[in-house]
Amino acid sequence: MRAGRAEAEPRARRRSSSRTIAARAAALLLGSVLALGTGEIALRVIDYPGAQERRARRFHPRYGTVNADSWIFDFAIDRARHRAVDLRGQVIALDKPAHEVRVLFIGDSATEGAFVSLAQSYPLRFQQRLAARDPQTHVRAINAGVWGMTTIDEYHLLRDKLLPLQPDVVVLGLFLANDINFNLGHGQQRLRHVAPSWLEAARQRSALVHFLFLQALAINQRHRLVRPDRLGSVWADARIGLVDEYGFHMLSYPAGEVALYMRRPSQLVDEAFSVLEIALAQLRELGVRHGFSLRVLLIPTPSAVLGRLAVLHHPNILEELREQGVRVRESDLDFALPARRVLAICRELELSCVDASAELARLGRAAFFPGDEHPTAAGHDALARALLRHGDFDPP
Repeated sequence: MRAGRAEAEPRARRRSSSRTIAARAAALLLGSVLALGTGEIALRVIDYPGAQERRARRFHPRYGTVNADSWIFDFAIDRARHRAVDLRGQVIALDKPAHEVRVLFIGDSATEGAFVSLAQSYPLRFQQRLAARDPQTHVRAINAGVWGMTTIDEYHLLRDKLLPLQPDVVVLGLFLANDINFNLGHGQQRLRHVAPSWLEAARQRSALVHFLFLQALAINQRHRLVRPDRLGSVWADARIGLVDEYGFHMLSYPAGEVALYMRRPSQLVDEAFSVLEIALAQLRELGVRHGFSLRVLLIPTPSAVLGRLAVLHHPNILEELREQGVRVRESDLDFALPARRVLAICRELELSCVDASAELARLGRAAFFPGDEHPTAAGHDALARALLRHGDFDPP
């Protein structure tokens, strides 16, 4: 009997120890869940730097980082089910009338019509002016601009979603303030795309995960714990590598714009124009295959229009750059250089390319919003006039 009791006691102690461990593990798990939940709720309530970007912007590996409520995510054309589609209030029949010439406008916020109504955006002002000039015209303009897109994103959107609209002409609005240099960001987006999809989804949907993500990027940028190509851009910001030999960050809105004006371009600026040339060639070839002609509209910056450095939302940009260790004199800059380089690419590719700088120069400062480089309603009207003066919109 004593031997039986002696054997039972260790078993009881083991069972008791197992229950204790399980209870502690459950308590630890519950405590972790509560702590994470509290952190999530706290960050959503108190906010943090970068929170607005998580709520307002959404990353897509093909279409870039665009507004979370953008029409592109739900837009799909099913000819078996739909007779027409609604694109931002523009109802477009899928069976195009035989006499209709469709001009499809693609581009970023400057084409979409940032801070103006859809009717005031240059694609629709183009149609209104054309109809006033020629009441018998059968041209239909469609504004498919998307805030935040680059030329590469726009190519993907056109190829993936917009070709069933059967455009006769596609007008690419090239916003010279950032489109050229922002094309370089697609290396970062490809790195990010190879990360697990659940991790990217968590970063976009969870304030806590997004906050930790931003902290990890900041720590790595300061201490360079890992190379950007080691873990993709999920934890190591690939944009660290997009700083040229002058010190300009090519994916910074003001610095990247100024970099394009340097009379002696950096290697990254040359690469940005090479990427643009490839993207324009791809758009041209897409047109050959699908029966539309491509036109390029250069949407100038205030600096190009005014003939002096005028980054309106960063009026002290040269001082800001000096504080970052980048010393630039205005005499180092040529504000017409980006447009000249794009026009040279268009000639090489035999593309119709319209530079609207002269039309906006007639308006001067009134062509742009105060403290912003987007065109005003008057600026959009000037862009439409430039297209009408320099473009032939008969079917190809």
